Amino acid sequence: MNSTNSKTAVVLGANGFIGQNLCLWLQQQGFTVIASDLGDKFAGATYMDGEVLYIKANLIDTAQANQLPLQQADLIFVMAGLTGTAAGFSQYAAYVGSNEMALLNVLHAYTQQQVVGRIIFPSTRLVYKGVKNYILAEDAEKESKTVYAVNKLACEQYLWAWANAYHVRYTIFRICVPYGQLLPGPYSFGTLGFMLRQAREKGVIELYGDGSQRRTFTHVADLCTIMTQASLLPHTQGRTFNIGSRDHLSLKELAELVAQKTGATIAFKPWPELDKAIESGDTMFDDSLLQSLYPYTYAGSIASYIQSL
Repeated sequence: MNSTNSKTAVVLGANGFIGQNLCLWLQQQGFTVIASDLGDKFAGATYMDGEVLYIKANLIDTAQANQLPLQQADLIFVMAGLTGTAAGFSQYAAYVGSNEMALLNVLHAYTQQQVVGRIIFPSTRLVYKGVKNYILAEDAEKESKTVYAVNKLACEQYLWAWANAYHVRYTIFRICVPYGQLLPGPYSFGTLGFMLRQAREKGVIELYGDGSQRRTFTHVADLCTIMTQASLLPHTQGRTFNIGSRDHLSLKELAELVAQKTGATIAFKPWPELDKAIESGDTMFDDSLLQSLYPYTYAGSIASYIQSL
């Protein structure tokens, strides 16, 4: 593994939105970045300073995963995979492959190459059973209402099992709702991006039900900082942490901020049957465990970010 003055990070799933932002952030912090994804080219190359080693690889293919230079890495970010809710019920094979088989192949490559760096794995709010107006700690009750949520919980267990059997080093971060970007250009990512598109294209932000379900919204710069810096600490090894923020808002409150910025109106719609069945309810994160080991002051403010757009 590299010295403290020259660290290397491998980012798997580097062409995803968070992956591109993470690659840029890592380079700005002085990391040597090795990017990998399915595409022929690295989508974030134009934002980076100089050449970045990019390796085209399909992680579902064991041989391609084994060819990744994981032994060079201090940190290995497994950002690859499919996200989503209802789509997993019809595309279950793709979800199991992209989310579970991909991680298993990375774990196999890790053990085959005798890697000593640490795997950083992003998990999700969707592993929790939502509780009205309650801040959820890591040991809160779990409830997997989607294939994606099942994938993430399974991956958390795979990491523990490989660590137990083969001493794989890892840290898991559960992420609620990310927003913001470090890349230049218009913003279109995630829940906030969806609301902004509705506001600008239709002049109306549509919410199911009354929009009262609450989330923790975390800026991508805070995510990148925490996932990297906390993972360099020895006492975060083999543990799972919620990433918090300054913002615990209902979807209605978020829509109101977007409406104030854009002049759009808000419309409430009845829940479609499937969407209502898989809705998690309130998922707000208690990050006190993380703060006890890695005290951190969140920089992001979603209200300020929306006003800056």
